[in-house]
Amino acid sequence: MRLFYKSELGTARSSIAILAISLLCWGTISSDRLLATASPQPKTGTSQPLPAIDYLIVPGKRVGAITAKSTFADLVKIYGKQRLSSKKFYGAEGQVELPATLITLGQNRSLTVVWENAKKLTPFQVIIDDPTWKTAEGIGVNTSLSKLRQILGEFKITGLGWDYGNQVINLSTAMQARYTGLNITVDADRIAAAKFPADLRAVSGDGVTPAASDPRWRSLKMHISRLIVSFPEVRSSKTKI
Repeated sequence: MRLFYKSELGTARSSIAILAISLLCWGTISSDRLLATASPQPKTGTSQPLPAIDYLIVPGKRVGAITAKSTFADLVKIYGKQRLSSKKFYGAEGQVELPATLITLGQNRSLTVVWENAKKLTPFQVIIDDPTWKTAEGIGVNTSLSKLRQILGEFKITGLGWDYGNQVINLSTAMQARYTGLNITVDADRIAAAKFPADLRAVSGDGVTPAASDPRWRSLKMHISRLIVSFPEVRSSKTKI
């Protein structure tokens, strides 16, 4: 098994793996889910003032104004066409290709909507790397592991740095029900990881699932690095893992 440390799961294969782990976490995901990783942000013109934006994440329901019923035309109305750019996302081994829309709201401020098909009438999932977006309880990118434990209670984390790694799993039954449709990826602070290599190795790799209370997470300064919201009601026989 190849082990390596990285700040996020950036390949299509890794992305599909994240989805498989999220199914274990939430317990209600079928094999037709697909997770894809966003491409680098393009430089798009955003000179016009930003509209009033709702930054609330409701797991499985909405990301701001984006819901399971939102279309590309709705995104144009909400954010303005000048802030939207087209992307493509690939499934397992590149066999499945899905269109996506990158919403650029400023420097290092973005949101990616992956569509069920080329018609762009049904969002498949929303990828969040921008810390501005949060759940009502305060779960968002850069949220510390200690705060996440205060909100979610006890859980486990899959070993870092491999295809199925960096994922929050084994939530309590109550938390699983409450956060169905929300996939949480965590990562170590880069400087802390370099400073404590032994701790990093101890929590990395296949077959390693330390509890969130493991003291080694503290030295690594773990935090949320990405959130992905999926919509349970969206199904497509064309989207296979």
